[in-house]
Amino acid sequence: MPRREKKKGRNKETPQPITRREFAIGSMAILGAYSFTEAATLPPLSAEARAMKLEMTDDVRDLLDARHIQDDDLKRVLDHAEKTGEKLYQVDSDRFLSKLHVQEVYFYVEYSPAKDAYRIHTAYSHRFLLDGP
Repeated sequence: MPRREKKKGRNKETPQPITRREFAIGSMAILGAYSFTEAATLPPLSAEARAMKLEMTDDVRDLLDARHIQDDDLKRVLDHAEKTGEKLYQVDSDRFLSKLHVQEVYFYVEYSPAKDAYRIHTAYSHRFLLDGP
C-alpha cells in the first residue's frame, strides 16, 4: 500500500482565536467597506485605561455581550470622559453619560464612579458608513 506524503508548506501552527470585533472588521473589509489596514488601527488603550476596574451586574454583562460591546470599548470611553471632561451629568444622581467615536462606531456608556472602579449601568453603540463625494 503506497504511503501518503505530507503536503509541504502547510502551517502546523494552531490558529489563534479572534475577537468578535476582529471578525466583524475583517468581514467588513472583505465586503469592501474599508481596507484591512484601516480596520486594524484601533487606538491602543492607555495605561490608565488598562488599569480601570469595571463593575456591572450579570444582566448588564449579558446585554453588552448581546450588543458586542467589549470591556476595552468601555474603558476607552471612560478614559476619554475622565481625561477630557466630555460627559453629561444626570441631576440628582451620580451617573454620567459619555460617548466616543472610534472609526465608524459611536460608543455610549452610562456609568458612575465607585470605590476604585466604575459601575457600568448600560452601554450601546451605533455604526455608520458614509459615502464620500
